[in-house]
Amino acid sequence: MRITNGITHHRLVNNIQRGLGRLDTYYNQLSTRKRLNYPSDDPVGLAIGLNLKEGISEGAQYKKNAQTAIGWLNSADDALGQMTKVLHRLQELCVSGGNGSLPPESMNALADEVTQLRDHLLQLANTRHEKRYIFAGQQTDDPPFLFDDTLVVGDPGRFQYQGDDEGMVIEIGTGVTLTITHHGEEIFGTNAQFFHDLDTFIEDLRAMDHATVATTHLEMLSDKLDDVLSVRSQIGAKVQRLERTVERYEAMDVNLKGLLSKIEDADIAEVTMNMMMKESVYQAALATGARIIQNTLVDYV
Repeated sequence: MRITNGITHHRLVNNIQRGLGRLDTYYNQLSTRKRLNYPSDDPVGLAIGLNLKEGISEGAQYKKNAQTAIGWLNSADDALGQMTKVLHRLQELCVSGGNGSLPPESMNALADEVTQLRDHLLQLANTRHEKRYIFAGQQTDDPPFLFDDTLVVGDPGRFQYQGDDEGMVIEIGTGVTLTITHHGEEIFGTNAQFFHDLDTFIEDLRAMDHATVATTHLEMLSDKLDDVLSVRSQIGAKVQRLERTVERYEAMDVNLKGLLSKIEDADIAEVTMNMMMKESVYQAALATGARIIQNTLVDYV
């Protein structure tokens, strides 16, 4: 086969271009610190990387959901913790009011304190978290409990619950949901019955009805305390579950990002060494070409 100058030039240019292309690949890897910059770099690795990124993104969202749920549950538990203290104080007042030797002024003083504690419980029942009412079911934009003090004791409209009996549900995993709120009727009874009972308690104190105070109302307060403690127990169990969920997603995030790094990230030391080798080959190709092709237009004059 006859080798012409044209063939020599063509092969030389092709070899130099291939060498330059390999150098460009390593330059890109060094500048981006990524082994995969184009789909053609590693199609299989790119597909695996996309799946890993999707898993990282989903895990981050579920972790955020779980942390949001923990915030809601902790706010509810704080409010219920304060309710527990109020209920204990109400029980103490109930025992004192059952003492038949107390004079009317003492019974009225007890009634006044119960009135203040009732109002405080009403405030706790309308507790908000991130500007949303936590005991309103899914109707979180409006206060769940209303109080109209212009109505007489015993009027059904004096205390009203305007939330619903549904709980807020949040997704903490693929197909895994958790109810993170307890509606007001679960804690304070249907149609805010507990506040009506407190009204009756106050009336009986002022009426000097020691027997009813010592029996009916003390039992009512004990039952309500059991209800509150039961809800707090459920909240505690949910918080523990969510905290473990957050820990699991944090560990999974570290694992997936490690796998993604092995697929995508460049080994800088290895890339640098390879680039230096390819650069030497490229320079050698240029030098060889310069020696082989030395003819200029002067040689043909």
